[in-house]
Amino acid sequence: MTDFAFLQLQDGDFFCGRGPFIDSAEPPLEGQPAFYANDFALSDPKPWKTPAEWRVCSNPCDFIDELRVDDWPEIAWSGLNDSLFREVYREILQDISQGELDKSVPVLSERGILHRGSPGVLVQALMAAPKELYAYGYQRDHKGMIGVTPEHLLRASDGVLETMALAGTAPRHEADQLLQDPKELREHGYVVDYLMDLLAPHGEVRKGARQLLDLGSIVHLHTPIRLVLKDRSMTLDEMIRLLHPTPALGACPRGDGALRQLMDYRERLVVPDNFGAPFGCFYQGAFEIVVAIRQLSWDGRDVSIPSGVGLVEGSRFDREWRELALKRNSVKSLLGV
Repeated sequence: MTDFAFLQLQDGDFFCGRGPFIDSAEPPLEGQPAFYANDFALSDPKPWKTPAEWRVCSNPCDFIDELRVDDWPEIAWSGLNDSLFREVYREILQDISQGELDKSVPVLSERGILHRGSPGVLVQALMAAPKELYAYGYQRDHKGMIGVTPEHLLRASDGVLETMALAGTAPRHEADQLLQDPKELREHGYVVDYLMDLLAPHGEVRKGARQLLDLGSIVHLHTPIRLVLKDRSMTLDEMIRLLHPTPALGACPRGDGALRQLMDYRERLVVPDNFGAPFGCFYQGAFEIVVAIRQLSWDGRDVSIPSGVGLVEGSRFDREWRELALKRNSVKSLLGV
């Protein structure tokens, strides 16, 4: 299948590209459209991917013909064992109880084997996602991901940077309880406070009202944040490295030691390197980057659906285990896998 990339823009249309892609360390000159694709550790020295062809359209399948096939993928899922996750959970809660951490986000992946078909054709199912979600996808050399994320890392245009705090999760039928839940409110507050403090030195920061983001089966706490940059020379790469990873998917406080420990947890739990990574595009002078969550990822025939959960003081294993399943099952239900 042709290498491809796409991202749903704020107006609902899709910026789509076909390979082969040209890799570069900097965005293309003269405002040429390009994608940004990196791993969670931001280790790719050339994260800018310029497609051979691109188009803005209402459906990626209108541009990437290979995605319009009826051969739906067949995936055999492996059972989950909670022993490794319990081990990581205990280590994080111990660090929190000793005052070394306020929050950390371990990730668990449900893994499977692709018996037939191509995961890329699941793009067709993304068209039924709620409008509050942003569909995205990237495939290259038989490795890829597709998903629908509620989280923007940033939007940047004309000296204004927009981001969000998205933390605190519940099933839809528990939406009212979410607004009163001390643990979920504490988790959300860590992300809001962190972002406000992080952005304050760079300009005028404004925090919007906390909202309930309804995604159908799941609801989240969501607070929009806007920064008017005082230094317009800040590069797009500098913006990403300033924000990523936020405590919504990282660790708080975000010191080097906490991030190294988080990467160790991800390795032990066999998390795809693109989960939670920044993915986006530069198009018509605007820069949009989403956080690549709520995804299915693949590497050859190895397939996985990861989900993360924020651990803070007061976390309980049974509730966090339920939240991990809730997030994975929402992806499975949408994709029909």
